[in-house]
Amino acid sequence: MDRYFAPEVGRIFACFPGAEDRPGQRRMAELVFNAVADGGARFDQWRNRGAEPESKPEAVIQAVEAGTGTGKSLGYLIPALSAGRHPILVATRTKQLQRQLLEEDVPRAAGILGRPIKAVLAKGRANYLCRTAWEAVASDPHLEFSRSDQQLWLALQRWTLETQDGDREGLGRFGEGESPLWDKVNARAERCTGRQCPRFEDCYLTKLRAEVAEADLIIVNHALLLADRVLRESAFGQVLPDAPVLILDEAHDLEEQLTESCAESWSSRAMNMLFTDLRDAAGQTSGSGQGAAIAGLLEPWEQAWSEIMTWVPVEGGVLPLLAPGPEMKALADAVGAWVEAGHPLWVEARRLAAADPENPIWMRLAERVGTAFSRMEQIFAQPDGWVSTLSREGPNLVHFKSNPVDVRPFFHQHVRRGFECVVMTSATLRDGRGFNGLGLRLGLTKPEVEVAEHVESPFDFEGQGLLFVPPGLPERRPGAGGGVGDPAWVEASLSAMERMLRASRGRALLLFTSRKMLAAFRPRLETALPEITFFVQGEGLSRTQLLDRFRATPSAALLGLASFWQGVDLPGDALSLVVVSALPFAPPDDPVLQARIREADAQREGLGFIGIQVPQMTLKLKQGIGRLIRTRSDRGVVAVMDPRLMLPSEDRLGKRYAAQVRAALPPFPLTRDWERVEAFLGNL
Repeated sequence: MDRYFAPEVGRIFACFPGAEDRPGQRRMAELVFNAVADGGARFDQWRNRGAEPESKPEAVIQAVEAGTGTGKSLGYLIPALSAGRHPILVATRTKQLQRQLLEEDVPRAAGILGRPIKAVLAKGRANYLCRTAWEAVASDPHLEFSRSDQQLWLALQRWTLETQDGDREGLGRFGEGESPLWDKVNARAERCTGRQCPRFEDCYLTKLRAEVAEADLIIVNHALLLADRVLRESAFGQVLPDAPVLILDEAHDLEEQLTESCAESWSSRAMNMLFTDLRDAAGQTSGSGQGAAIAGLLEPWEQAWSEIMTWVPVEGGVLPLLAPGPEMKALADAVGAWVEAGHPLWVEARRLAAADPENPIWMRLAERVGTAFSRMEQIFAQPDGWVSTLSREGPNLVHFKSNPVDVRPFFHQHVRRGFECVVMTSATLRDGRGFNGLGLRLGLTKPEVEVAEHVESPFDFEGQGLLFVPPGLPERRPGAGGGVGDPAWVEASLSAMERMLRASRGRALLLFTSRKMLAAFRPRLETALPEITFFVQGEGLSRTQLLDRFRATPSAALLGLASFWQGVDLPGDALSLVVVSALPFAPPDDPVLQARIREADAQREGLGFIGIQVPQMTLKLKQGIGRLIRTRSDRGVVAVMDPRLMLPSEDRLGKRYAAQVRAALPPFPLTRDWERVEAFLGNL
């Protein structure tokens, strides 16, 4: 890799005069190149020996934690693209990084390599317009849509004539969020008829597949990658081609991504879309008499689903589906009645499909009805090793899920067995015990854990910032104060936050662990600090709009929840203070987490806490703290409003596990001195 990264003589310095030497980036490039070359050599030998399936090698796994500022995008793009194994698949968690890769990093890599790179950004099917569905909707004289979809309808009239790729992102703010109208016109797999569709040749997905097939580099998100791996055997599941090299960027939450992608799930939204599609199909064929029976059978099935919804608790949150009690028994009985009510409709849909095999509509609808039954059956059966839950997200959205407790077999099947080489990278892969936690969660072998490596950030954390735990904070006791915390802790934390925000003159990101906590703190902060403009996540503005307004507003503070703990990039003077309201332990009542803790405790008492909960919390805390220092010139303070980050010898409320947590954090100097903190912030 010296050709590209050697100080002063490497191509990166020729292309970007004044570029700084980053030893961590250079070391990362060496690790990635060697892993790709090793994986390629293993598979070439296997093919030369006859490529017998039973002797197929597994992927080379290389984990690299690259500290903030390493330049990890070029640290993996250059070696992967120069190693000669194509195409390269890069999976990220956030849209922001996908765009950065496509629009900034890939062009830079092309310049450094001295050749063009064909890169394609691929998204899930529901992000693209279906031409056939749009033509049907646009020509429907009886079309009705909600007031919230009115602006989208107007935007679609123009955009459908101009778009080259059919990607809803081109609709701007009109294409954001959930929309019944978009559900009617997108290219979701449930109703796709593939080559039987009259618009197959000029379908946006057909064009996307052709571009992907010719690409050197394919950029996707984790969800699409894993969904593609899980559904590769189905008729319409595979969008991505076989690729020798997979780079998993933002890989710190891969366990949770696998947990979600491998789940059996069904939702009120999926059910309502199926009802709508059945109703539309019945209406379109009513003239021939085919749909009349379906229309008559649909009403009792919808009523049976409504009965299920009456037994779902009104409050939000995740609940174990098979918990004892009369409500859960009534819910299970309602599901049984729903299956019974829908069975005649399923039989009729299959009859219509058999009667008209040239028309794929009824075949697809019959398959979807069967899928609804099988999903709910598997969820309510809850086989060993799975945890079934229900959750309400707002008044009209209910999810039923069955999640695997152990994702290691899925990592092996869908990741390790699917590529020649897999590179996992993030700024936060290690907990306080190194890469062992990553290995345990994903089932990495001992040699794979041993070759995992941390490459240092070029930032001077000791000179650029402080880690501050205010003195005298009482115990929070999460169950107190309606789940917000003990009143004494709330008062002390509010007082400390106000004092810090005055010293920093705003320019702050406050990270909360729950919506209840944010709602409790916000009005007090706004009242006490009228000179500061507060922006709050989840109040009408998109993430991008919120960050743009925060950057443009002097003396501003941003209050954020879970998604703002990672992926927020606010370099420069806009951000000088990050406040972490409490150590971000996952909710202990999460049924999947509870099952994982029970399994760990069965191996050794206490392992669930120290081996699962503490490492998970540590990684999230690292992500939150990582919002502060994004460039060499950034300076500021990270404040953690939780005395548990101190050792017992340092604070009476300190914890022994604090040493493990702090070992994984950036090496900021730790202080409890108000004068030092206020002076530091005052000089910024």
